[in-house]
Amino acid sequence: MLKILFYVQYPYYFPHFLPIARFMENENIAVHFILSKSQNKNLMKKIADDEKISYSMGEEVLYKKEADFIFFANIFKDAYKLSGKSIFMDHGIGTKHCDYKSALELHDIVLVEGNYRYKNLVNDFPFYVNKIKKVGFSKLDNVINYTQDKKNKLLMQYNLDTNKKTILYAPTFFPSSIERMSYNFPDDFKNYNIIVKPHYLSYSRNKYKKHIKKFDLWKKFSNCIICDVDEYNIVPFLHICDIMISDESSAIFEFTALNKPVILNKFLKLRWSYYLNPKKLLNRMDAGISMYREIGDNANTYKEMVEYVYENTNNTNKYENVRLLYSKDLCGKIDGKVSSRIYNIIKEELNNNEL
Repeated sequence: MLKILFYVQYPYYFPHFLPIARFMENENIAVHFILSKSQNKNLMKKIADDEKISYSMGEEVLYKKEADFIFFANIFKDAYKLSGKSIFMDHGIGTKHCDYKSALELHDIVLVEGNYRYKNLVNDFPFYVNKIKKVGFSKLDNVINYTQDKKNKLLMQYNLDTNKKTILYAPTFFPSSIERMSYNFPDDFKNYNIIVKPHYLSYSRNKYKKHIKKFDLWKKFSNCIICDVDEYNIVPFLHICDIMISDESSAIFEFTALNKPVILNKFLKLRWSYYLNPKKLLNRMDAGISMYREIGDNANTYKEMVEYVYENTNNTNKYENVRLLYSKDLCGKIDGKVSSRIYNIIKEELNNNEL
């Protein structure tokens, strides 16, 4: 029987892997997850138990477990030491830089989402063209299957008003707009529901404790819920929310792929080292993706952000043509069949090995 492993280094990798794993299981493929012990071990186990998946704890298991293919959402330098072929798929499609050169050098197959990434990699690394496969964004496979009834149930689950529009604030951990957001953020949108979905690392690293202080203030407002660290999966919120506010998170492009408006906060809080050496920030970000910031209104101040939210919820078609064009470029096909395409790549790889 074909054996596939998924290495989950962080809890927020699960939404990328689970749709693929479920599809593979339906094809009678043996699926097993290897979970990191260094990133909230208890949460990792809880998710795995809730999802009823086969799993082991600890990176060391990777070197012992027999597999035909092993999936990674981050570059794994020891991939060549493992028993199976390694498949790399980046865990985000946003503005942060990923070292695809290393990914192509270290992994047997590199999955990308849409034309933007595919064309750049083929052009920059023609030697590796056979490794690069365009499939779409697996995380979105589950989103498009949500019904209106399921949306209302989720809103009621969080005690939110089903008659109000819902704002999703999904900032990244760095560089982030959290610390420059108003303490009265929920009060500025009294007629909206607000769901704040922090990045996992805002909770797990002491350097971001100011983020938590602000979240604790916001949760006192009746129209605002703050997702706990255990709520690792942003996918349900992508569906139930009407507009997103973010900054440098890849969730921006996940949301616009569903043809919904986003506001991109440009008023970011940086570390002093980045002010002293601006090149550090440039190196952290993917400069080539800058054009895609036109996917929605860019707010240079908190006041602008408030104005843009009201404007875009009253006119959701404002950036529709740009959203549809850029989403296809960044996310590829959004048809719920990404996992199927990945399965076909694996079958093709097996057939090539038999020749």
